[in-house]
Amino acid sequence: MRSSFAQFGLLLGALFSTAVYAQDGNTTTNTDYEVISAPALSSDEIEREVLIEIASNGQQLVAVGAHGNVIRQDESGSWIQANVDSSVLITSVDFASEEKGWATGHHGVILTTEDGGQTWTRQLDGFQLMELEKAFYQKKVATLQERLETEEDKEVISELEWQLEEMQFQISNIEVAEEEGPSKPFLDILAVDEQTAFAIGAYGTFLKTSDGGANWQVISDKLENPGGYHLNAIIARNSDFFIVGEAGLLFSSENSGEDWTRLESPYRGSLFGAHLDNANNLWVYGLRGNAYVSEDKGQSFEQIETGTRVNLSAGVATDSGEQLIVGHSGTILKVDAALNVELLRHPSGSVMTDIVVVNDGEWLMTGRSGLLHWPAKVTEEEALASQQGAQ
Repeated sequence: MRSSFAQFGLLLGALFSTAVYAQDGNTTTNTDYEVISAPALSSDEIEREVLIEIASNGQQLVAVGAHGNVIRQDESGSWIQANVDSSVLITSVDFASEEKGWATGHHGVILTTEDGGQTWTRQLDGFQLMELEKAFYQKKVATLQERLETEEDKEVISELEWQLEEMQFQISNIEVAEEEGPSKPFLDILAVDEQTAFAIGAYGTFLKTSDGGANWQVISDKLENPGGYHLNAIIARNSDFFIVGEAGLLFSSENSGEDWTRLESPYRGSLFGAHLDNANNLWVYGLRGNAYVSEDKGQSFEQIETGTRVNLSAGVATDSGEQLIVGHSGTILKVDAALNVELLRHPSGSVMTDIVVVNDGEWLMTGRSGLLHWPAKVTEEEALASQQGAQ
């Protein structure tokens, strides 16, 4: 089954309300691509703008979100808006070192920083992505045609013809996109070191750089994903890499992303996030409050009784061995070593998309309402008044 624009709309709708993506959520008819090269919009309330992900460069926290907004925390704890040469919705951020990092966004944008997150410049955009993917699939077509000319086994011929049809279908999609403009968003980035990074996104998009981002290589064929389902999150520790995605997609690599194996998924619905805990157990979670943990690198899973039906977006392990998982409606799951779940709720009731541990018992989250703190720095009444004022 091939992914469609409608399916991607469902993905966005599942993660956030449509209002969050009003900037560039129309992936089929929007032909205004000035957001790709237009500088990020400045704001007097950078901490309250929509923020999608937060990461540390080893010295500072950096959060990214709507309209090219990237904010970093200075030594005093204040948040400063970074200089960004794009105003697309930024979906992810990761650092390879204190200075070098990458971020991804809508319209096929990949950004990089060489100064710890103060300044971000584009390394790739959707127009360049289309060129890369078209060349990739054209090369595949040429190889398949050469094999068909000499192959005599009927079963092999049938398989090659199916693959050829699929590659030609992908080229046709790109040719349509060339007329309408780039629409593919990247959804996550993994910075391995200052030279190596992996970017994943909609419709099975999978890229790698081995030279600091000077060149990006399409490696979508490394994943068994014939339906072209969306890839939502990529994580790693040492040489163990994992990807989760739409329709329960789950992949693992034991050699730092060189080769990938599709794992049997514990859930057929979309998985939005994953993390590794202090014991290297794999946690995955997604639609309708579904969450699972694996002690054997994804070979088997145990379901977590979350006590909620809201979508779950991201998680992190604490130094004390607890797991924190955030999602819609201000939901925070606190899971202990015995897999007992304490269901917490942030008074904002906001969609939350990422979480980091700041200190013992103190967490920072991103989401539709910007930066959120735990313990909360806002009452439910104040949050409601703020939401009504924004309307």
